[in-house]
Amino acid sequence: MPEKTVYSLAKAQVPELIAKLLKSRNEVWAPVKGEGGDTFLAQIDSAKQIAPEYVNGFLGAKRYVFPQLEELFRFKKGKNGTTLQTETDQPRAVIWGIRPCDMSAVNYFDSFFGQGAKSGPGWKSGDPLPDPLYEKRRERVVFITLACNQAGPKCFCVCTDSGPFLSKGFDIQLTDLGTYYLVEVGSTKGEEFVKEFKTLFGTGNENDVKLRRKLETEAEKTFQQPVSFFAKAMRKLDGGKVDQKFWEKVAGYCIGCGGCIYVCPMCSCFDVDDKMESDTDGLRYRSWDTCDFAGFTREVSGHNPRASRADRRKRWFYHKLSMDYLEKNPVIGCVGCGRCVVTCPGEVDMATVVRWMRKVE
Repeated sequence: MPEKTVYSLAKAQVPELIAKLLKSRNEVWAPVKGEGGDTFLAQIDSAKQIAPEYVNGFLGAKRYVFPQLEELFRFKKGKNGTTLQTETDQPRAVIWGIRPCDMSAVNYFDSFFGQGAKSGPGWKSGDPLPDPLYEKRRERVVFITLACNQAGPKCFCVCTDSGPFLSKGFDIQLTDLGTYYLVEVGSTKGEEFVKEFKTLFGTGNENDVKLRRKLETEAEKTFQQPVSFFAKAMRKLDGGKVDQKFWEKVAGYCIGCGGCIYVCPMCSCFDVDDKMESDTDGLRYRSWDTCDFAGFTREVSGHNPRASRADRRKRWFYHKLSMDYLEKNPVIGCVGCGRCVVTCPGEVDMATVVRWMRKVE
């Protein structure tokens, strides 16, 4: 783990920190408990709403960076034509206590939506164009992650190099050391945040850093999946050893609900629609969609290149696991959060299907 600037934050100081953020009109998002006991990321108005204990929520940080329903712009028809109305500037947002797997997924979204890509001089054909709404949302947010001292029962992030602790890719990372957190700063944005609330942060020390390293080592021993979980499956997939019968078997258990995709923090499929609210006023919005639905790839002519569920399941797993996509993206298409394992009613989640792949002769 590279050396970083470290601080400490007493747990008793967290309510005051959240209160200061809210008083300054910051948006604050954190894991909260729903009516049924499930945990999900939501905007809060009090530190009392933060879930005290949780593995990871069903809807993680993707819910913020890539909203399930997002207004792109509004339009108004008039005598002089159609005018567009875009979103006004929003306040800073602080995402508190997300897990390393979700932070890793956000870092993937940065590459998917082209954060930092240039549309002016230097841009060439094939380069990603930045999504302006995503970039605005990303620029105004500070991510504060909470490392996992123990793996959840369905987690396998250690197999995808996305947890249980992060060495980079965060603004601030907290490690639970009992009555206080060790605070690692991983970005300029994180350093500025600590300085802004410096009266609440103490100084970290070498003993805290040693304990953090020990906790990471111990946490890695609590996973139920072997470290080589994905490697063998990826080799067989890229080697052409996983045939169509395999995907028909997977499709036989799948009910096509799309649940695994909607809870996946790495899935980014969406649809775009227009809605008229009056004869002259309307809006364009995008919403989550899924490649698991037959209509996703159906063409205007009626032809569907992936008409069968087996073909759609094959495409989803190929996109997640093949070296072809890994060469184009900075990370594997799965962060091992285990949400699909919990959600899939047919029990053909990522972990299960990868096990099946490993057994293919």
